[in-house]
This record gives sequence, structure tokens and C-alpha cells, in this order.
Amino acid sequence: MSTQSGIPVVVVTKSEDHVEAVSRALRNAGQPAHCQWVPDTGSLPEVLRTGRARLLCVFVNGDWDRLTQSADQRDRYAADLPLLAIDRDVDETTIARAMVDGANDLVTLEEPVRLSAVALRELRAYRQYLEVRRLTDDNEKLTAQLSDLIDESAAPVVYTTEGVIVNVNPAWLELFGYVDADDLVGTPVLDIFADDSRTAIKGALVACNEGKWSGHEIAVRALGSAGGSLSVTADVTNARHEGEPCVRIEMQPEQVTVETVSTGRHPVTGLFLRERFVNELEGVLDGPAQPGVTLLAYLRLDEMGEARNMLDPIASDRLTLDAAAMLSEAAMPADIYGQFGGDIFMVLITRGTLRDARAWADNLRRTIGSHVFEAGTKSMSLTCTVGIAQLDPHHDDVNSLMHKAQQAYRDGRLAGGDRVVLLEKDGSIDRGTSTVTLEQLKQALMQNGFRLVFQPVASMLGKSREMFDVLIRMRGPDDSEIMPADFLPVARRAGLMKGIDRWVSANALRFCREHKDTQLFVRLSEDTIVDDTFVAWFSKQMHTAGINAGQIVFQVTEQHAEEHLKECKQLATQLQAIDCLFAIEHFGVGHRPLQTLEHVPANLIKVDGSLMQGLAGDKNIQEKVGLYIKTAKSRDIETIAERVEDANTMAVLWQLGVEFIQGYYVQGPEEVVLESVEAQAVT
Repeated sequence: MSTQSGIPVVVVTKSEDHVEAVSRALRNAGQPAHCQWVPDTGSLPEVLRTGRARLLCVFVNGDWDRLTQSADQRDRYAADLPLLAIDRDVDETTIARAMVDGANDLVTLEEPVRLSAVALRELRAYRQYLEVRRLTDDNEKLTAQLSDLIDESAAPVVYTTEGVIVNVNPAWLELFGYVDADDLVGTPVLDIFADDSRTAIKGALVACNEGKWSGHEIAVRALGSAGGSLSVTADVTNARHEGEPCVRIEMQPEQVTVETVSTGRHPVTGLFLRERFVNELEGVLDGPAQPGVTLLAYLRLDEMGEARNMLDPIASDRLTLDAAAMLSEAAMPADIYGQFGGDIFMVLITRGTLRDARAWADNLRRTIGSHVFEAGTKSMSLTCTVGIAQLDPHHDDVNSLMHKAQQAYRDGRLAGGDRVVLLEKDGSIDRGTSTVTLEQLKQALMQNGFRLVFQPVASMLGKSREMFDVLIRMRGPDDSEIMPADFLPVARRAGLMKGIDRWVSANALRFCREHKDTQLFVRLSEDTIVDDTFVAWFSKQMHTAGINAGQIVFQVTEQHAEEHLKECKQLATQLQAIDCLFAIEHFGVGHRPLQTLEHVPANLIKVDGSLMQGLAGDKNIQEKVGLYIKTAKSRDIETIAERVEDANTMAVLWQLGVEFIQGYYVQGPEEVVLESVEAQAVT
């Protein structure tokens, strides 16, 4: 019998030669073993009780009772220890019998290579089992320690399993006015949140359970025992409670501190005071041009003067505080908001389009109008007027922009209040004026004076596709960047959009050739939609580039799809025939979006970004977006949400079933995330 130090193996057999044979087979396979000889099963319990064995070998040799007895002893004293049966003859019938009697497998000394391979397999599996058991034990100990710390945590914490509260800590009970955790345990977790916060919380919980939620904090309103609400930031994470998986919700209430005041914030509302707000505004205006549109909103409660005459100062301040809270909840992370003179609020916002900005303002106006304000012993409803002025980066300074926003507000008040007034560019309807001349644009086309930038499209479901939306910039003097809003209107009026579309398409192909696993979304203008030579031209370009056609997704706006239904259907069909994909962007804001989907064979739709404004708290918008997603899925059409800017919106989209998102929340405020390969002129 081998006395070499190694893995502990117990061998049950009448012959000591069998022990040496097992030891030799394992040693030849590179696994030294210390084999302990057990001549009869009566001695087996004493050996197994030590817990040192890592493999049990039982020689059958016609005595199947020996195997059955050994398996019984193994199950009693060393459950899960692998048992290897060894016999003279092995076939499918005897293997099956051995495994039924408790063995992991049946081998023979006549095939030492298979014997060692099976033994090593079982040893490896048992080591993994022991490691998992050790980690599980450690985890249970840690869970017990964490459970002891729950009561000591200073942060309010709720634990929920399958949507039901299983524990709350004393900090949470104290903050929300409850006496005993038993008052809440067993109740739906959504019941402790305000109606307009429940969809976001539910989406975050579902995503967390699916392992698709990490590091995202959402702004919600939690309910107290007396029925009032408190604005909190909720951190939703996976955890364990009493050894079982659960979801942990830690809530941090919005607080105003001495530090807040010293940094230029209002001591009650926490919004920027005049001087700090103006400094922030100047910083934005002096900085680089932002993608999308930048606007300044000026708003006031319409009936605030009458309310102040009716109420004492403390009660009227309560109205202002409530309005500030609703404004804060409506603001996106990159927004800058301030408070001027008590009940005057200003917000600097950047959105994808003017439509997004108006949707944001309309949603805020509706939220305030539907809110019941509690002021002392009185309850009242108030409306608000919002004036919005679009920043003209070429001419506006702080004073002119603030003046335009104030003028827009005054126009709204003179018209009766409770409305949104939006002034574009210089305070009038945009007439398409631009600092870019036609000659400069033609020169850019001839001399390759553009470049591509890319905005990522992120999967909500963990899909591995690398997807980007293609955007274009014009090179200005000293290699400065000119935004599309400044040169595309010139191109449209001059009939140059087809040339720009082809430049973008050709250089997107070159990018795809360098990035084989990337999928690009390329938008087509109205002029290209009705151009019946485009597909043939692109097919030739694609063949020359030698790329996978599925890397290119051509997209048109829903408005253009409605206006050119026949041409869009033909374009989509022709592009799909050469294996390109087709998408409809800005979906959901036209007159007949679902009817358009009936006629145009789209592979993807992009739900318009304006529908993301207020989505988290507006059930009507949620129902509309949910219908679009459901209809798309019924047609095997993938869905993308445009211009997603905060975690609350993402949580609701998860709940609604959107598959992909794009926007500031995916890549931050910087829209340029990849530089293209050096672009070339179109031939």
C-alpha cells in the first residue's frame, strides 16, 4: 500500500493489492494519493467520521451488498463524498446498477486511464462542492452579522422580497413616523411610496431582481404614517435577509444644511440663489456649445399674490417650498435651477430638441396644476406659467437670455396664465437664419469639411451589441465645431441634403470596416427618402467596403414616414433586400404612429425623447409609451428610447419593456464619445 502523502482516498476491498492499484493509477495521472485500506464495511464509519476523505473507492467483485452498505454508511457519515465503484467487468448494465446503488460511477482496473480520469473528475467536483459550501457558510455568517447591523444603521432602510416588505430598520421607522416594524412587514413595498413614484420603484425592483440594476439612484417620494410625503433619493441594491435573496432600498432624505447655504443655495428650498445661479449660467454660456438645444425657463405660481393675502407668512412659504420640490423632481441631472425673489424660479435646461423642452415644461405645468397644496388649515390648487427662451450661442449673454425668458413668461401671463410660452433663438419664430453661408457649406462638401461623432445606444437587457447613433459636425474656423442646427437649415434650402446623406453613409461604411462588431444608425433626410437612386448607390459602396450589411441601420423620422408613406415603404423594403436594417426615429409624436407602423416594415423604432419628459410620474405618458412598445414587440420590432436623462426614466422604461436606450444618462453630457476614422469625400 502506498504511503506517499497526497489526497486522502478510502479504499474498501478484501485485497491490499487493489489499494496499491488505485494509488498507482492516480499517481500516474499526476495526482498523488494517500490511500487508506478498509477491509470490511464495518470499519468504514470510524474512517468517515474524521471528515478527511476526499474519495471513497469500493471494490464490488461480485459482492453488490458491499457497495450498498458502503453507500449507506457514506450517506450517513459523509454525505456528498464521491463514491467510485470498481469491478472486474464493466458494461452499461453494471454501470447503471452501480449508480442506482449509490455510486457516482463504475470503473475497472483493466482500464486504468479511465479509472484515473473518472477519479480526477470526481475529486475536482468535490473540491468545488466543498468550496461552495465554505463560501455559503461564510456568507450566512456575514448575513447574520449584517442583520445585526441593520438596526444600528443611521440610514433608513427597507428590505423587500417579491414586492413585499420583510424588514425595516429603526431609522426608517423614526423618519416616517411608525412605531413598530410589524406595522409594515408583510405589506406591499409600493404602498410606502407616492403614486407618481411607484412605477419607477417597481421598474428598479424588477431590474434589480434580474441583475440589471447597479449604482443607479432614483428620486422618489416616500409616504409617512400620517399620509404626508418626503422627497428622498433611493438606492436599490441586491442583498440577503435571513439567508434569502432580497432587495435593499436605502433612502436618503433631501436635507438643507449650513453648507448648502454657504455654497449659494436657498436655506429652505436648496435651489441656487441669484448670484450663484448667474455664475453658473455664465459658466455655461462661456463654455463649449452643447449638443441639442439650451434654454432658460422662467416660472412663477399664477395665484401666489392672492395666496399670500389669504395666508400667514409661514403657510405661504409652504406653498413656495412645495413648488420648489416639484421643480427639483422635474429637473434632469444636468439642469441648473435657482430661486429669485421668493416665488420666482429659473431653470437652465439642455434637451435634445425644442419639442423635448416644451414637453418638460408642459409636464411641470400639469404637475403643479394637479397638486393640492396644503398651507396651514387650508387646501388649495394653483397654476403656473412657464416662459422659455432658447439660447442663441452667437448673440446671447446672461442678461439678454434672462430678459427673453422673462418676456416669454409675461406673454404667458397676459394670455391668461397656466400655459407655456417658448421663444426660439432671438425671441421670435426661428426663420432659419444661420451664420453659415451657402458658399461655406458647398466648400465643406467639396473639401471634406465634416466629421462624424457617435452617441452610444445601450442595452437594457444585457445584449452584447455595440450600437451607436451617427451624428455630423461641420468644421469651422480654427477647427472649431459647428452644430447641425447652424448648417443643416442652409443645406435643406439649397437642396444639398442628398449630398450630406451620402457623405455620412459612405464614411459610416468606412467606420464599420474598421469596427466589425459595431452597428451604426444613419439618418436619412426627406430628400433622400424620395431619391430612387440612393439604394443602388449605397449597395455599390457597401460591396466595395466589404462590410456586413447588418452593421448599418438607416433611420427616418416618423414625420417623414407619414408624409412619404409610399416612398418610405419602398425604401425600407429595398434596404432590407440588401440586408440593411430600417428604423423609425422620433416615434410616437405624429398623427398616426401605429398606422405608420402598419405600412412601413421597420426593424426598430426609437420612441421620441419628448415622451421621456415626465414619463417617470405621468401614467398617461406611460400608457402611451407602453402601447407603442407592446405593438412593436408583437411585430418583432426592437425598441429604443431616445434622450433618456435620469435613472427614474430608465426604471420606468425597464418596467415597460424597452430594449435599448440612448441619451445623456448613457454617456453623460458629452455627446462625442468616439472619433471616426479620418473621413473622406464621397465619390
